[in-house]
Amino acid sequence: MNGSSRFVVATHVLTVLAVKRGQRLSSEKLAWSLDTNPVVVRRLLGDLRDADLVTSKRGPNGGFALARSPDDVTLADVYEAVELESLFVFHPNDPNEECPVGDNIQEVLTETLEPAEVALKDELEGVTVADLSDRILDRSATPDGEAENPGIGE
Repeated sequence: MNGSSRFVVATHVLTVLAVKRGQRLSSEKLAWSLDTNPVVVRRLLGDLRDADLVTSKRGPNGGFALARSPDDVTLADVYEAVELESLFVFHPNDPNEECPVGDNIQEVLTETLEPAEVALKDELEGVTVADLSDRILDRSATPDGEAENPGIGE
């Protein structure tokens, strides 16, 4: 089974916007950083805009920007904005109720996995987009300590 990359891609997009704070970036420039098609980015940007994490402006000076400070955007915010389902999803077919495992597995698994998902969200609540962008800028610093300004899509 495949997992969803929506959370990771959305986090990447928001981190680019944090690094390029104060600038509006097109979906093409954001897609360049991801090395993906701009349509993929635009779909996610719609969800991020609906969650009030980004703003958009049309026209020649348009593009996308963070809707609030990267210090105020947690990874839990991102997760809730783009992940449409629970982390753990049951098979679409109901198990066989005549089997003792099939009759009880979903209830038992729900009781077991729910705390794990809560713990994940709690952990994501403690990390902001600013934390990520700061770490990235630290890693991209030159030997003299000056942070390079990544030329996103330029």
